[in-house]
Amino acid sequence: MIRNGKDIASGSVVSTQICIIGSGPAGITAAWYLQKAGLNVTLIEGSRDFRSAGDYRASWPDKVFLYNGTSDGLFATNEPEFLLQPYYGPGNSAWERERIFGGTSSHWGGQSRPLDPITFEERPGFPGWPISRADLDPYYAKAAAFCALHSDDFSAEYWAEVLGAEVPHLSGFDTEMYQFMGSSYLNFATRTFDGITIGESAVDVILNASLLDIDHTQGSVQTLRVASMDDQSPPQKATEFTIKADVFVLACGAVANARQLLLSNAGNEHDQVGRYFMCHPLSASGVVSITGNYLTDGETRLMNGETLAGARQGDGWKDKNGVTVTGRFSPNADQQRAWGIGSCWFWAGGGQYYFEMAPNPDSRVTLADTLDPVFGQQQTRITWELGPRDEATYTKSTELFKTAVNALNGDVYFPSWGSVKDQLIVNGHHIGTTRMSADPTQGVVDANLKVHALDNLYVAGSSVFASTGISNPTFTIITLSIRLAEHLCGVLGK
Repeated sequence: MIRNGKDIASGSVVSTQICIIGSGPAGITAAWYLQKAGLNVTLIEGSRDFRSAGDYRASWPDKVFLYNGTSDGLFATNEPEFLLQPYYGPGNSAWERERIFGGTSSHWGGQSRPLDPITFEERPGFPGWPISRADLDPYYAKAAAFCALHSDDFSAEYWAEVLGAEVPHLSGFDTEMYQFMGSSYLNFATRTFDGITIGESAVDVILNASLLDIDHTQGSVQTLRVASMDDQSPPQKATEFTIKADVFVLACGAVANARQLLLSNAGNEHDQVGRYFMCHPLSASGVVSITGNYLTDGETRLMNGETLAGARQGDGWKDKNGVTVTGRFSPNADQQRAWGIGSCWFWAGGGQYYFEMAPNPDSRVTLADTLDPVFGQQQTRITWELGPRDEATYTKSTELFKTAVNALNGDVYFPSWGSVKDQLIVNGHHIGTTRMSADPTQGVVDANLKVHALDNLYVAGSSVFASTGISNPTFTIITLSIRLAEHLCGVLGK
């Protein structure tokens, strides 16, 4: 069922077992599994109902009113309009953050792969997670089926057999395979789960329901204060109502999750909310250039996702579900441990540079002094800062890649770190700000994604990642939401 928050009278109380705030992949995945278990679930989404507009871009004007704020640090030079859109110049697409039913699943590419085991390890400059890759493996398998991927086997050896190709052997590097979800499975607001959409399920979906405040006392959340907007442009507050639940799940994205907790003074006993904002920084095209034929034809087929005959459909090999696959090179775990660096991507033919940013406490979300013009709440202040560990990752990984390619009679060319740093953008992957930790003084949520200081508030999404790894985050977001749903079923006796 889908309804509009402006149809809920001011002063009303909506009662449910679980209230999920946010309708991106994190929130919708958790909602689907929880309702399937027989629990009463309410899913709220702050954006107005733009479904009849037929395109997520209809929601962009509202972003100016409700997502604006101040962008500092590297944002000031590289991406000053980050909170609203990537800085590609006037008139370009606003795809960094979305305020729409379905969230950023309304436009993502579906690139899927688990995080590597080393991502969860403590290593120089990276704190480690309170869970391991082995803890997530059963849920990664469930996520692969949920996303209709070809297989839950992501190994290069498996895909070489499928594609009739060969696995490259690049010294010190792993060959990592990425599956891309078929286009009909990308938008979680409109895709079907067991033949129905989330809006046709038992979940009570309330659009136009913006979270204003998390009312908590004595270690427990009591209610949420929620408001709707009218149909004017610019919009104004229409109604205000309350949601009462046994359990609450905050799933609004890394920037908004931190802002909502800060606005409500929730979970920030140790000044950890908003810290460690991370991403996968991405350079402009052509930073890494490669000369020479260092791969065989069979190895090139694997990296490009081609079939044995070399025929391609769209962006690489494609199966019955529309899944495609391609490969990347990344420094292996031994190299990362030995040199104290993060991971990174290298495309077989060169191109952009894409890497694992190290956690930095000064890269963070705080509250700005300015107020949004709709609800009168403090806007976002976000600072993006890179550090010496990031420079070491770039300089060492490119050196290692050059050495490995040289050994196969190719060569690699790349510019200085300073030149690359000046052009980096966030690339749409917003990670950290409510990170997972065993020690409450070092993070915001525990291994089960529960806010340390609150017994019934959980956080979902990549804001809980303790480190970014190198894989795109959405597949792990979905995996963690499946795991969270299973945990909450146990908490609530299902």
